[in-house]
Amino acid sequence: MKRYHLLFALLVTALAASACVKLGAKPLEKRYYQISPVRTAQKAAAPRDIILMVRRLSVSDLYNSRELVYREAGERIDSDFYNMFFVTPSGMLTTELRRWLRESGRFGHVIEPGSMVVPTLTLEGTVNALYGDYSGDRPAAVVEMQFFVVDESTADNVILFSGSYAERVPAADAAPETLIKAMTQGVERIYASLETDLAAAPLKD
Repeated sequence: MKRYHLLFALLVTALAASACVKLGAKPLEKRYYQISPVRTAQKAAAPRDIILMVRRLSVSDLYNSRELVYREAGERIDSDFYNMFFVTPSGMLTTELRRWLRESGRFGHVIEPGSMVVPTLTLEGTVNALYGDYSGDRPAAVVEMQFFVVDESTADNVILFSGSYAERVPAADAAPETLIKAMTQGVERIYASLETDLAAAPLKD
């Protein structure tokens, strides 16, 4: 009987210690963010007779992560386990680019791969940089992208347009939410420049 009393006492003590640890420990909290650029320019008066297919953007392996990436002094690169994009940068930025180009009114239709509609031209893009630069005195968001417009109806997929864009947007502080705001500004500037360049480019109608 004493043996059972001893086992019971040990069990109660273990449970109490476990409860104390759980109550005293600070819960791990993850925060999720999204880059949502806002197009504020006036919509084009008339669309060009172009069905534009926008392929999924590829992202450099260095930044192809939901975790926010920081560059620090001494060529050090860190990722943030607790502050993350809600979805992958590739999917997020592709969705926002398609929405931006649809809202621009510059194309007859903007479609995705897999559509039954035959595109006139195809837009491809690569995200070469997407990170917070904390290596200097003032933090900044760095966003770099490259785009191509391809005529896939030709035998050798003629490139009708290419453009590279880079934005460095200072951040007021090193907080993750401040970095996301700066990244969003960088993406807005790049998408706006891309739209302007596409409007002036000699694309096939």
